[in-house]
Amino acid sequence: MDEAEAVARLHAMVSGAPREAVPQVDPEDVRADWNLGQEVKKDHPDGGIAIGMSIFEATCKPGAIVKAVVYRTNKIGILQYVAPEIMDPLIQDKLDAVLRTAATIPMEWMGVGVVRQGFPFDADDFIRRVNEA
Repeated sequence: MDEAEAVARLHAMVSGAPREAVPQVDPEDVRADWNLGQEVKKDHPDGGIAIGMSIFEATCKPGAIVKAVVYRTNKIGILQYVAPEIMDPLIQDKLDAVLRTAATIPMEWMGVGVVRQGFPFDADDFIRRVNEA
């Protein structure tokens, strides 16, 4: 197996087909994933740690589409990184709405080597949904 094939196999394990819709997931699974990530950050504040899919599988409810849960939860962190002045107060004051929105907002899978402009979801709609909750 060459490097391109290896990357494609790894991508298939953690993502869907580029530009296809990411399935909506249970907000409680997003919460479990989020809480796991926050605990890992406390233990490893400098980063440099990876969490295996089997850990996420054990964290989610049976039958969950784990790669969709992880993908959606990760987008909260990306928004927080890009716009901390908006996301930090929302995470502090409206975490339930943030997690519910991440679980349900229309979203597309991104692909390796697929160029796109912006987020794989409407970030303005994300913020609006959270604020209206």
